[in-house]
Amino acid sequence: MVSILQRSISLDELDPRVLNIGYSAGSGTGVRSPGARTPERFAYDYEIEFFVAPGGQMWVDGTGYAIGKGHVILRRPGQTCNSLPPYTCWYITIDPTGDSGKTLDDFSSTRYLSFQAQIRNPAFDAIPAYMKVQDESAYIDCFSAINLLARSKSETDRLALRIRLLELIRLLCADAARGPAGRAQRQSEEAVMDTLDYLHAHYAEKLTLADLSNRANLSPIYFHRLFARMTHKTPALYLQQVRLDRARDLLLHTALTCSEIAAACGFSTPSYFSMVFKRQTGMTPLSFRDSHLAGSPVKAERSP
Repeated sequence: MVSILQRSISLDELDPRVLNIGYSAGSGTGVRSPGARTPERFAYDYEIEFFVAPGGQMWVDGTGYAIGKGHVILRRPGQTCNSLPPYTCWYITIDPTGDSGKTLDDFSSTRYLSFQAQIRNPAFDAIPAYMKVQDESAYIDCFSAINLLARSKSETDRLALRIRLLELIRLLCADAARGPAGRAQRQSEEAVMDTLDYLHAHYAEKLTLADLSNRANLSPIYFHRLFARMTHKTPALYLQQVRLDRARDLLLHTALTCSEIAAACGFSTPSYFSMVFKRQTGMTPLSFRDSHLAGSPVKAERSP
């Protein structure tokens, strides 16, 4: 097993480059006799194949896929792959961020020198190894244009090439979002959003990761990862922030004691509330109240 560098990026950081592109008309490579599978190899870069006719098979990390018309294969750096030709496809190798050190001109000599980093981005991560595309003609147009533009030295053509490469990535992301994996992802995100609403309404209660993940019908590990990706905070830190925000409001707009506020906001003890509050604001709850309300009347909100 090879170790591949993982690199998180935003879509704004995409600056794709073509490393290799072509059209395979029903032959395949590396086959010495009919019906023979090609030797297993590593993908060192991002490799995309779009099939324009049925026939043949592909394996990615040991999983086999029967090739159909209008299907696409995406291989990521570090994955193993081999195939059973014949098949007819457009193929392209890309460097999504443009900083691998490889180019179209020297790809034959640099291809196996190093693995690209695997880029991590929610939209890019959602693209499966194999899927059916919605608009085959859009892919054909994209591959054809990239093939024509790839070796041009014209600055205008280089700009057009970048636009087409980004369009290819957009097509892949859009088709992935429409597929089963994309629908499942959206359902999971909606479940997390529902959990956020629940958390804001029930912050005063004892809430655990298990409680929240069960409510979302997701595993605790997956819920934690998805929650953090969507909110940029872990569930525990997010809940703590909601409680602290409410505590600030009660300190400024009620005459409740610190013990009463701690209980009303879901903190286990007044001392824990004071410790967390001071860690974030640099002052105790009482000092915070005094510094903001010196000379101002405080309206009590005690229950009768």
